[in-house]
Amino acid sequence: MPTVSESLAKLSASMTELSQRAKEAEDHTAAARNESREQLEARVAEARATAQRRREQMKARGAKVTDELASVWASLCAHVQEQFEKIRAKLEEQRDDLDAKVAERRAERAEANAADAVDFASYAIDEAEAAVLEAADARAIADTVHPSTPSQGKE
Repeated sequence: MPTVSESLAKLSASMTELSQRAKEAEDHTAAARNESREQLEARVAEARATAQRRREQMKARGAKVTDELASVWASLCAHVQEQFEKIRAKLEEQRDDLDAKVAERRAERAEANAADAVDFASYAIDEAEAAVLEAADARAIADTVHPSTPSQGKE
């Protein structure tokens, strides 16, 4: 049974990874300002591939769950993935239309979608922080109810 400190260390490392990933995304976004359309298309393909790998990892983790709460998380992830795919499909519909008005509307929708995705990510980070702190609290309660001592099992 992990201690509060061990549990928090693992969760803190996950939050650090999340922070680093957000910084990478910020750096890629800043670099995109000076890239050609071909470079942007390659970066989009890479970002989608990364998102797909993460989705597959989450799906695999979700397939292993038997706990009701974990099952709810797996269902939420599947629903979010489905919604992102619907949005992406809508944006792709008129991607290559060269009509200026259509292209402008598509760009505005894509920008609004990006802003919404960033807002959603911020919300998810807030939820992750709360979940980490709740986990620490739950571990502290568990340790209080069932304290483990170094001498247990050695007698």
